[in-house]
Amino acid sequence: MWEIHTKASRLEFVLERKGVELWVKRDDLIHPEISGNKWRKLKHHLASFERSSKSEILTFGGAFSNQIAATAALGDLCGIPTHALIRGEEEMKNNPTLDFCLKKGMRIEGISRKQYDTKDDLKFLRTLALLMPQVYIIPEGGKGPLGLQGCLEIPTEVEEDFDYWAIAGGTGTTAAGVLASAKVKKLLLYPALKGGQFLVPAIFNQLLAFFENHQSQKVSLRALQQKLILRDPYHFGGYGKINPELVTFLNTFRAQYALKLDPVYTGKMFFGLLQDIDAGLFPAGSKILALHSGGLQGIVGMNNRLRAKNLETINYEA
Repeated sequence: MWEIHTKASRLEFVLERKGVELWVKRDDLIHPEISGNKWRKLKHHLASFERSSKSEILTFGGAFSNQIAATAALGDLCGIPTHALIRGEEEMKNNPTLDFCLKKGMRIEGISRKQYDTKDDLKFLRTLALLMPQVYIIPEGGKGPLGLQGCLEIPTEVEEDFDYWAIAGGTGTTAAGVLASAKVKKLLLYPALKGGQFLVPAIFNQLLAFFENHQSQKVSLRALQQKLILRDPYHFGGYGKINPELVTFLNTFRAQYALKLDPVYTGKMFFGLLQDIDAGLFPAGSKILALHSGGLQGIVGMNNRLRAKNLETINYEA
């Protein structure tokens, strides 16, 4: 199987504030096009695809999806045809993410938001299998047991001891994998979307599904519930939404700490983390490890939207 070696990921000290040390695990360095948690989620799907009789990979996502871009890049590298069903058709024109995917040979097809909302329904998936029997389906965002299995490997790469881990949440798959590790004492989850409370049951439903087929790795769900800390005030209005305050934070953070963050996930997480540190949420002497889950490819598209409104852009060019 084609493989990305994750040794490029490293730990870096970011800052000390209020007696709290903040570190970052640089999974954004894993690969220039399949970075962060994207390779983690795709890795075992790739192995499953290669064991199957399928000839093409199909997945779902929004027009600026990191997972769509990573799947297109993976297909190009491995010589596997890829196909994406994109939510909504209004953002498909002049879209840098989809332009990248097309250059990688991905077949792009827009579907209505109403159709997209049925993507996980058994009836829809059965119809899709009948219409396109050659496709291997990867769920939106790479969620599910195979994506979780890859994310379980993240804590195994960290030898140091931390009081807290911090993760940005979208589907909850990365959080589920990290939460299941005995190395992780407490997990701070910063949802990228409004109403992020849904991530808690989503995480445990994914863990239940995973443990059904991996009994040797089963962990007490009650113990895991006690480890999870949801920090959901920092969504900035919803998924993919930002404001001038967040843009200024991203630019200032990059200038101070030489670390690029994406505006959808890690930017909101680090913003929230610093707010929580300043508010005294963590005892002095605490060590926090934040996971940089990649996603930088979406900045070009976000800047296009900001320029259209004559707003400050994310200045990562210098």
